[in-house]
This record gives sequence, structure tokens and C-alpha cells, in this order.
Amino acid sequence: MSLAFHLNCNGQCEEAFHFYADNFGGSIGTMLRVQDSPIPASSAVLGQKIVHANICIDGVEIAGADVAPDQYESPKGFYVLLGVDSETKVKSIFSALQAGGQVILTPLQTFWSSCDAIVIDRFGVLWKINWRA
Repeated sequence: MSLAFHLNCNGQCEEAFHFYADNFGGSIGTMLRVQDSPIPASSAVLGQKIVHANICIDGVEIAGADVAPDQYESPKGFYVLLGVDSETKVKSIFSALQAGGQVILTPLQTFWSSCDAIVIDRFGVLWKINWRA
């Protein structure tokens, strides 16, 4: 069995996945545009949108796609939990994710983690980053 998750994106799937690859050291496996799929594109703009993407980060797959604006909802009710091996890593990832996003909790020591931070990135994804010390 494997566990992965899928992100619905508000027209920024390609940008988000390149951002995650650059900042998490992952590799993009698929970046399929609507125009390159069997799905008919009703416009040139829609044809450029992503119908399926996936990225692998340390053995974990994240899939995603752009959804129609009237079907998009910001993620809610969960965090994407990212465990890292140092305080420096928490702070560097936090710094990248908070650019253009919203800080919920700046990096600090908690009773469950030597360094913990929470941020909503510019793509609307809620991340919890902690050092598993």
C-alpha cells in the first residue's frame, strides 16, 4: 500500500509544483496539460492548464491538477505535515513557503517539537513544518 495526496489548484498547478520541486528537492514526474490530453479544451487558456501533475518528495507522491475556478475551494481541515531533520531546515522551508503566503506560527520550540512552524503558502496550502529531534 502507498499513501499520497492530491492538491486541487486554482490555475497555478504548474507554478506550485515547480516551486515545491525547487524548495523540497523533489522531482516532477508528470506535468500534463489539458491540450495534450483527450479532454477537449474550450479555449487556448484552458488548454494550458494542468489536468494531472505529480511530484515525488522523499518517496512521498503529491499529485495535483488545476480545477475550474467555480469548483476550487481553498484546502481546509488538515495540514500537510513536513518533518525535517534540523532547525535550520525548518527555518529555510518556512522562509520559502511564507513568501507571498500567510504566517500562522513562526518557527519556535514547542513541547512536541524542537522547532515547529505553520504557514499557508501562496497557493493556499497549509503546511506544518517540524523538526523531528
